[in-house]
Amino acid sequence: MTNGMDGWRPGGPQSPFPGNPPAAGPAGLMDSRPAPRRRGGAWAVIATILLALSVVANGVLLLTVIGLAAGFSASLGGGVTEDALIERVVQKGPASSKIAVLRIEGIIDETAAELLAKQIERAADDPRVKAVILRINSPGGGLTASDMIYHDLTTYLAATDKPIIAAMDSVAASGGYYVACAADRIIAQPTTITGSIGVIAQLFFLQGLMQDKLGITPVTLKMGEQKDWPNMFGAAGLADDQRQYLMESLLEPGYERFVNVVAEGRGMDRERVVQLATGRIFLAPEALQVGLVDEVDYFDRAVEAAMEAAGIDEARVIEYVEPFSLGRIFGMGVKAGEALDLAPEKLASLASPKVMYLWTGF
Repeated sequence: MTNGMDGWRPGGPQSPFPGNPPAAGPAGLMDSRPAPRRRGGAWAVIATILLALSVVANGVLLLTVIGLAAGFSASLGGGVTEDALIERVVQKGPASSKIAVLRIEGIIDETAAELLAKQIERAADDPRVKAVILRINSPGGGLTASDMIYHDLTTYLAATDKPIIAAMDSVAASGGYYVACAADRIIAQPTTITGSIGVIAQLFFLQGLMQDKLGITPVTLKMGEQKDWPNMFGAAGLADDQRQYLMESLLEPGYERFVNVVAEGRGMDRERVVQLATGRIFLAPEALQVGLVDEVDYFDRAVEAAMEAAGIDEARVIEYVEPFSLGRIFGMGVKAGEALDLAPEKLASLASPKVMYLWTGF
């Protein structure tokens, strides 16, 4: 008799175990059935997607909580007001006597001037702020922006009789020196570069590029001979009458304004300032010799000088910062997009001559 396995082989047509074939054994028999299909693949994908969404949502929630916590903690200390600035402690001391540090860093433009205006107003309105330190690290910038900061310092703070000490870092030249002249005392570090009293305008012309390389001929229609002076799409270079026009209408008034600000701020004879206003830069020791700064020392000395001028023995040194905001992050993206905007009005602004209180060696 046979047991039904005679002649059976793995993979053969007649398996005696249709429902549960034997596994490989000593005789070398192998299971010929395909491996069972794994279940739950779709659920694994859905779970992965849900996990990723959860991570993103928790990240956004965390950033929001941080921002709210920063605002709440600052509000407990009287730090947040309508101008959305937070007080950050630089040096501990009594809250009843504070010295506010206002930072001026990088190129001075309208955005920097607007931010400084908020800080200046904040310091002027706070009776606990006894003195202000301008911490400057800037090669200067726009005429109007530099003058806006100078005006706000000499208007709002002068009305409160709060002393202003300028503390120069690595560079405080041209417009950076212009705003320093609003201070009652200027302290420069030994390696500070300062001075550069003067005005500069830089122009560029595209006619050769447009015609020779791109085959484009720009056409300008105007009424008024000087309407398009200077014209970036016009002839390469400036004619003598155009150069004289720009010197008299833009550069000379800006230069005279700079000289007058230095003479008034430093209490110097105007003719002496004119001798120094050649656009040259000075290292701090030489700037001290010619009267452009009062001391050569470091930031700690500026704090001491501020307390001395305010008549106090100790103080809390603070600075104003903008609170964390997701809107600021999104705003940076918007500004980046605006930088790539090539609308006609943007191109026209690029064509305008930039007259600057700027040291270009920065």
